[in-house]
Amino acid sequence: MRAAALVLLMLALPATSMAQSEPLFMTVGTLTETPAFAHLSLPGATGIDFDLFGAFAGAYPAEDSHTIVIWFQWGPSALGPWTSSPDNVKTVPGAVTTLFDTHVFHGPADAPFVRVSFAAGGLITVSGTFTHTSVVPELPTAGLLAFGLAALAARRRLSPRS
Repeated sequence: MRAAALVLLMLALPATSMAQSEPLFMTVGTLTETPAFAHLSLPGATGIDFDLFGAFAGAYPAEDSHTIVIWFQWGPSALGPWTSSPDNVKTVPGAVTTLFDTHVFHGPADAPFVRVSFAAGGLITVSGTFTHTSVVPELPTAGLLAFGLAALAARRRLSPRS
């Protein structure tokens, strides 16, 4: 009975996370990197979720379009060395504002510094929000795993031996 109450209590606890957002408004060209942003990690963090949401505006005629490549980076200091995510690629038509969202990329390691980098075929204005969130395993998940392991151990002790 106590174990069931403990499991119910653990399921009621919220997951731990802390999103940190950085506003971006910049013109990007051939290779443009944001400054390094300090990332406040939570105790027990196992990674970082990255997301970039906003708008692109191409500074070229309407009949032209250019490709922009976006990637997230994380590292141990503001100077690197940097580990990079896979590329996010978007085509931006000229003379039009285009909304974009990279969707969440889960970085496999936690780090004290993060940044976002761009490479573009022409001048493109970026206006958006760069979000980085520490990923901490949820307490309910760990509790259910422990409960399942305890149940298996109890079953082995109670099963008849042959």
